[in-house]
Amino acid sequence: MPENEIDWPDYLREFHTAAPGSTEALLSRAVAGDHTPYRWLVRAVSGEARRVLDLACGNGPVSRELYGRWVVGVDNNPAQLAGAPGPKVQADALHLPFANEVFDVVTCSMGLAVLQPLPAVLAEAARVLRRGGVLAAIVPAVRPLRRGDIRTLSGLTTRLRSTPQFPAGGEITELKDKLHHAGFDVMESQRERYVYLIRTRDDAQRLVNALYLPGTPDVRRDTAAGWLADRAESKDGLQVAIPIRRITAMRTKLAVTAS
Repeated sequence: MPENEIDWPDYLREFHTAAPGSTEALLSRAVAGDHTPYRWLVRAVSGEARRVLDLACGNGPVSRELYGRWVVGVDNNPAQLAGAPGPKVQADALHLPFANEVFDVVTCSMGLAVLQPLPAVLAEAARVLRRGGVLAAIVPAVRPLRRGDIRTLSGLTTRLRSTPQFPAGGEITELKDKLHHAGFDVMESQRERYVYLIRTRDDAQRLVNALYLPGTPDVRRDTAAGWLADRAESKDGLQVAIPIRRITAMRTKLAVTAS
């Protein structure tokens, strides 16, 4: 393996075992108007959907937003899964322990940026969805951003001396094409700018702790958190933008396979 190549499965396993719920702790405090990214995601779930699979469920923020609905959470990390409510299964997204066409909806909050290889993950999600069932997902995005957002994010990466990363990159490329090949028709793709408000050092640390920064030493994380906290104090609060994309797609056919 080249020196600069990241062993993502190993890194993610260690990251989420050491700090389970760190992503959820950040995104549950990010808002746009009256909603968080998780609330925005579940608004794409029809009120008529009876059986929901939450893929890469983490500690279950989607299940909590769908309180009162029958939701099964799936995650491959037992430390993450331990905090999830309701029915839950430890399993690999590439080998879901469910029969064909048993779910009305598959939700996935940020997992499509992490689960690899993505075409196989999408094909497996299509397999367990009934025809006409819906995949609803949120993923990281690179926009929308404002001018002030870019200054803050640039200052953060300068102090980290690195850029937050995902296995699928900063924004998943050709996602619509990948969904089509997995048997989906894309119904919606929208973007939203969420804001995470920093007032204290704890707020700043929560943000930094949620970032995937392979190879970045703790001292740089601490420096970045301190810089954010100092800016927040001088401005009576600092807004950090978190762009999110929501995509919904209907499962219409079997996955396209090579002949």
